[in-house]
Amino acid sequence: MLRPLAAGLVAGCFFWPWVQVPLVEAVAAAVVLAALTIATRSHLTTNFSLAAAGLAVGFALVARIPSGPELRGEVSLRGVVASAGEGRRANILLAAAGPLGTPPRPATGRIRVAFPERPPPPGTVVLVAGFARRIDPTHLPGTPDPIIDAARAGVRSEVRATQVIRLGADRPAPAVAEARHAGLLRAFVDGDTAEVADEDSLLLRRTGTWHLVSISGLHVGVGAALGWGVVWVLSRPFALWRRHPIWRWACAAGGIAGAVGYAELAEWGVPARRAAWMASVALLALAGSRRPDAARTVALAAIAVVVVDPASVGSLGFQLSFLALLGMMTVGPRITRRVPPDLPRPVRWLAASLATSLGATVGTLPIIALHIQQLSLLSPVANLWAIPWLGTIATPLAVLAAALDGAPRRGVLALADAAVDVGLAGLRLCDVDPASPAVGVAGAAALAVTLALWRREVLALGCVAAVIFCPRAPSRDLVVTFLAIGQGDATLVEWPDGRRWLVDGGPPGRELLYWLRARGIRRLDTVFLSHGHPDHYGGLLPVLAELPVDRYVAGALLDGQELPGVGVWTRDHPDLVRVPEGFVAEDENDRSLILRLRYGTRSILLPGDAEEGEEGAVAASGVDLRADVLKLAHHGSRTSSTEAWLAAVQPSVAVIPCGFDNRYGHPHAAVLRRLRDLPATNLWRTDEDGSIEVRTDGTDLRIRAIGRPTGYRLR
Repeated sequence: MLRPLAAGLVAGCFFWPWVQVPLVEAVAAAVVLAALTIATRSHLTTNFSLAAAGLAVGFALVARIPSGPELRGEVSLRGVVASAGEGRRANILLAAAGPLGTPPRPATGRIRVAFPERPPPPGTVVLVAGFARRIDPTHLPGTPDPIIDAARAGVRSEVRATQVIRLGADRPAPAVAEARHAGLLRAFVDGDTAEVADEDSLLLRRTGTWHLVSISGLHVGVGAALGWGVVWVLSRPFALWRRHPIWRWACAAGGIAGAVGYAELAEWGVPARRAAWMASVALLALAGSRRPDAARTVALAAIAVVVVDPASVGSLGFQLSFLALLGMMTVGPRITRRVPPDLPRPVRWLAASLATSLGATVGTLPIIALHIQQLSLLSPVANLWAIPWLGTIATPLAVLAAALDGAPRRGVLALADAAVDVGLAGLRLCDVDPASPAVGVAGAAALAVTLALWRREVLALGCVAAVIFCPRAPSRDLVVTFLAIGQGDATLVEWPDGRRWLVDGGPPGRELLYWLRARGIRRLDTVFLSHGHPDHYGGLLPVLAELPVDRYVAGALLDGQELPGVGVWTRDHPDLVRVPEGFVAEDENDRSLILRLRYGTRSILLPGDAEEGEEGAVAASGVDLRADVLKLAHHGSRTSSTEAWLAAVQPSVAVIPCGFDNRYGHPHAAVLRRLRDLPATNLWRTDEDGSIEVRTDGTDLRIRAIGRPTGYRLR
């Protein structure tokens, strides 16, 4: 009965922004469906009614979250951290807010804060000063809409904090600084990965063992075992004097205290909450002399996590955590049953461990392929080696060392360092180039559905292979996509013959690389870097490092740039517009490569960040600049797109790539006036329209917005 209820509850919270039911109606529906569940005797009807009741309760849980205020400009606020941090962001439950420099007034609802460093743990009272603005709605096509997550939590604004004051004593850091692997041991204890060495971080990620520094089931299980063990030792004299079931319940209470204490140490992240609830249910079942039912335990944990924080269902941690458990329960047993029962016990244990790890990998594959796109092929073997050394030995030793002092602490830390050394040495043997499975939203949904097919393994494996490796047929048109990548510039060009060009890569980050892979693009024919500014080359760096590129066209290599995956680096290309030889650029923008694409009778002009100087020199040279589509230079800055330049190009479509609420004020009002003065110019902006797709067969020209930013979904 718990499984359909939990499934409905999670679905109700997840689908809230699209399907909004008022609180009163949702509660009334849940009551009616609960009554139907009690009255019916049909198993199918009962499950359906429970799932529907859970759906209504999920709607009600999200509906009861008050919407936060819309704040703008410099503000100060006071509130309580209401959710575990995602990166450097966390939601704050407001108590007071107001313009900076004035006493804050009472306020309600939630606001998102981008902290300068790791957010404080949930429950911390903070004073924050910073700059507030609307939630940035722009995103690449097919990627998660940031407004959806914000709407689910009742958040309307985000504050980029410049000053944060915690009210109350800060939690002391674990006393492991004397260890050689201090950063890694601290991460094992409290999940703080800020001091983990880059080399160790890369090794753990490449081998699929990074979850060991994310406080989850393993760590909370250690805490529960320690709590159970302490109470067991203390209660032995009384239990030997008089046997009574109360001692089992006392041990269970100690285990629950240990699990909750470790989750508190980890600041109650989603995996820690899930593990704490599961451990508590399992310990209570053991105290009652019952074997815990895995599916029921997972369902109870999901219900508890969602009731406490309904918005967490959209977080990556929630999805990875529970999908891993689902994979363990569905795929793992299918593999274990094929192991001959007459094998030696160590061999059967090894096979069961590998099957469990493989099940977790398969369960999380939809999210990995959609968001992370990095899968270690030897992850089951690496986890089989790392969990005993890093999780079962090093982690408890680090926890013990934090409670000791002097010579005993140094001795325990030496043992913990030795265990980490052995664990890392084994992981280096498993360090192979990870695979890069990548799918879109539809592909991720298809992979999730294949979990239900694991009773037919061949069919399930065939579906997985088809979803991940199925090639994407090239279009018959020339397709140019101006990407909404923030305050930066990135354009994908797809030719009818299958060639793919990338012009610039936007600001620093891996979002562009992930998006290209999700579209099935694993190789680029040509990459252009217009000029050496980070809002153009930042996103190119991971692309050039991880995707094969046949030709790289740039005016010069960046300082220290290496191109191991690039076939040829050149400064010239037949589609580049030549700048007069006598022109001397005064800054980097005026060194921009200007690319003119031609297909049939249509042409598209991409001038990088060329400003008035370069534009004027090129226009005066007499070169043919006429183009149907013009990407405005320098994001619509007033120092570009002059009257002479626009007259030479004569565009019918103008595209402005610019960031949402950017601090430069792009596009400038003067540029917009110049465009309005042109006859029949169709204007598109990535900050308002999202990514812009231009498609032509050489004659017709079609433009549409894809991944259009959504407005806030009002409650």
